[in-house]
Amino acid sequence: MPSPNIDAPPPRDGTGNDEATLTDIKGHQADMSPKKRLYPFNAEQTVNILSEFGPLVTMFVVNAAYGINAGTWALILTTIVAIVAMVYMFHRPPVFPLIASTVTIAFGALTLITHDPMWVQIKVTIFNALFAGFLFSSFWHYKGPRQLLSELGPIVAMLLVSWLVGLQAGVLTLFGLMAIALVASRGRLSDLDWVTIGIASVFLGLDLMAHDTIWLKTNLIVCSALAIGFALGAMIMRENFFQYVFEKTFHYTQEGWDLFTRSFAWFFVFTAVANEVVRLTFRDDQTYNMLGQAMTGVDIWIAFKLFIILPLSGVYAWLLTKWMSKYHL
Repeated sequence: MPSPNIDAPPPRDGTGNDEATLTDIKGHQADMSPKKRLYPFNAEQTVNILSEFGPLVTMFVVNAAYGINAGTWALILTTIVAIVAMVYMFHRPPVFPLIASTVTIAFGALTLITHDPMWVQIKVTIFNALFAGFLFSSFWHYKGPRQLLSELGPIVAMLLVSWLVGLQAGVLTLFGLMAIALVASRGRLSDLDWVTIGIASVFLGLDLMAHDTIWLKTNLIVCSALAIGFALGAMIMRENFFQYVFEKTFHYTQEGWDLFTRSFAWFFVFTAVANEVVRLTFRDDQTYNMLGQAMTGVDIWIAFKLFIILPLSGVYAWLLTKWMSKYHL
């Protein structure tokens, strides 16, 4: 007999009286312990968080003491340990930590083979942009070739023009086609369109300030990963992704699930762009004086992940979970 789900909403009284049901829901939420209110994550979610950042902590310590190769080995080995621990605890490998961990091992191996830390750093950008595109596809419904052309066409055109003509020309082509799509759709662009415009604007601004084409090259990487993730999600998923994965754990209205998914997609876009800004600003072959400490670009990148992105992710997830209580069923 399965154990009861403490997060499940109370059953309706069968009379159609929604007021009585609402009262039951409020009482159910009021019964949550102070500990649950302060830390709303369950065991699996906690392990997922630790499996993502635990190997990074190990890499940070080992890299500082023994260098990037030893740090990368530490990252790979602790990631494997995290996978084994997840399988042992839940008798199955949680899908997304497993995917993220596999990608980490693959890019870590590339760093060891090429002796270039760029691979393990850029993995964060590519994976987060891919996943953001995958999430945005939850709100996309195919309506015909014209829609497909208007949404993916500008990104494909940017890539082609960037390759054949030049990087700035590619971004300007994107902006021009998006402006035409904006007029043709009467101001109704998709999430993919808006996020692509935002990413391209950020990297074009950095290119103009720094006079360094590396920013526009990075723009192509991020936008390509975003578009690929979007295309994969559109082909695979037919419903809201997080709703499909977590509907047995959390119980939200459809509006709540859409808000939850869209919010996380934008957060992944933010972390992908921020990762590239830090990676490219602090080069791995240079040493910087940070708070009185001599640090390489890789040291600064790892510290950024641990001491800025990790706390920010925790605060964001906690605030979002609290905010989502208004959409609880």
